[in-house]
Amino acid sequence: MSSTALLVIEGLWWTPEQKPKRPSVLHFLEGLESFSGDFNIYYANFYEKVGFRRALKDDLTNTQEDRLFLYIAAHGTGKRIGGLTSKTGMKLPAMFKVVKNAANYSNIEGVLIGSCSVGNNIDDFISTTKNSHIAWIFGYTCEIGWMASTLIDVSIFEHLMKLKKSDLRNRKTILDAFVKALRRFNGDYIFCKQKRRTIPLKKAITLVVQPRSPGEKAQDETKNLLENLGWNK
Repeated sequence: MSSTALLVIEGLWWTPEQKPKRPSVLHFLEGLESFSGDFNIYYANFYEKVGFRRALKDDLTNTQEDRLFLYIAAHGTGKRIGGLTSKTGMKLPAMFKVVKNAANYSNIEGVLIGSCSVGNNIDDFISTTKNSHIAWIFGYTCEIGWMASTLIDVSIFEHLMKLKKSDLRNRKTILDAFVKALRRFNGDYIFCKQKRRTIPLKKAITLVVQPRSPGEKAQDETKNLLENLGWNK
């Protein structure tokens, strides 16, 4: 049995009228598992706060693995996550609270939030990570494209899930894994288009890291990540 599990909680992206085949990130992750393997995938959908909490609780209740990675993939507005409109889904403080509570009684070591604009909430990233088992949280700061962001998310999991438990004690080692995951992309690629302006990938990401060593604190490492990638110009 694998010692690693990827917990995927996904909101619906489109109505059946918009996209009848209802694309899902799950198929991309199954491809990653087939390619580089040796991890289990637990998958659930959510629509609102209660559904999100139950999905995460049920996943954690049924996992026997001692290394957990959490992937939240859903529409985001900067204030809410999930739902097909800006007024549905769950408020971000509620989402962060559920993740924080889950991290207090489970071994979640990484959280990736594949949602528009959630990465602007850096203080929430830090407070969620602080004093938990979480070693890193990654997210996006603008209205992201579904396909491009999904490919980036898969690359991040490909590299971060290869780290050993001992690697999580070192901030530089965690950062290096993110550099390897992102360097296959172009930092100047126009990643977001909103309000008559364009935003390149290098200005659309947020990373908070908290190594699992005594005295280490949760810190915004986005600037260091961009410098290591050579994307800071």
